[in-house]
Amino acid sequence: MGTIPQTRFRSLLTGVCSLGILLSPACASTGRLAEFDFRDTGLAVVTITPPHPRVLTGDSHDPDERGWLRTLFRIGSEMARDAQAEGAAEKLAEASDRVDVAGLMGERVLERSARILRARPMDSSSGADFELEIRVRDYGIRADSWEAQADFFIRAEVLLLESPTGSLVWKAGVEARDPINPNSWSEGGALGTLITAQALAGLSVEEMEAALENLAIYSADRITWELEDGLDRARR
Repeated sequence: MGTIPQTRFRSLLTGVCSLGILLSPACASTGRLAEFDFRDTGLAVVTITPPHPRVLTGDSHDPDERGWLRTLFRIGSEMARDAQAEGAAEKLAEASDRVDVAGLMGERVLERSARILRARPMDSSSGADFELEIRVRDYGIRADSWEAQADFFIRAEVLLLESPTGSLVWKAGVEARDPINPNSWSEGGALGTLITAQALAGLSVEEMEAALENLAIYSADRITWELEDGLDRARR
């Protein structure tokens, strides 16, 4: 439902470096990409992610793995806001149960990475020539306050390994944060150009599902763009 078309989504994120993307020093390296011809080889993807994406404000620190459903909506003692927050948390919980963000992210990474490398996508590491291992430390939706702009964010490490030896071919770190544009899934653009935490709380369950689906697209694209950039530089 309601995911952003690839070309439109990429255009939304053009210039993300100016919006605060931070890359680890590993991203500057092409590793051993130049040593291999990946055409017609088998490629598998393994994703290691937290149990759930997080939705939080900048001052939230909740160790409970389901606490991400509540942290964004801890907004003070005003009863009206508390009621709004409680309803939003319930809708977000329902949406998160319907959307496998990590699974969608892994599928998109496999599809795009295989195309970039001209490899054959494989459902299992068994028999694959190469394995792309995605280690997501943290990802989700973040806002610095109730009235602040809400962003997608991801912090991850990506490793391309030879199978079955596990020898490292390439490694990159990804740390990015970019504004959510709700017009990509909201009919008529009623939510405005960007979305705040307060507006996020007012979304329907279906709109929250669409937001989480687009989180998967965002995360997968940030990861595969690093692989594409490394491969381009290795071939120069």
